[in-house]
Amino acid sequence: MFKLLKLFGWMLFFLIAVVAFDQFLLRVPLDYPGLKPAQTFYVDFRSRLLDLVLPEKSTPLKAESIEQVIEQNTRPAQQTTKPQRYLYVDKSGVLQFADSLQQVPVQYRESAQPLAD
Repeated sequence: MFKLLKLFGWMLFFLIAVVAFDQFLLRVPLDYPGLKPAQTFYVDFRSRLLDLVLPEKSTPLKAESIEQVIEQNTRPAQQTTKPQRYLYVDKSGVLQFADSLQQVPVQYRESAQPLAD
């Protein structure tokens, strides 16, 4: 019987320690490098876990959900105008490419042809 009470006492002690640690992470501001991200992760994880267990009492998260972040990052980027590339033939007859007309040597600029997209 004594062993059962001892086991119950240790379980109660562990439960109180976990609740105290939980409340510490929720209420005490930790402004130290490494601790602040851990606290932010714990608060987010705890709120998501409680939303799974108690969905009717869930509170909306202020931060974006992971689905929203993925959707924002996978949207196609807005099309920007690409710089015009040019093709010209140098004095030895070799085709050369340039990313802009300013990169084409002056003597070949008149004969330089813009590349089609």
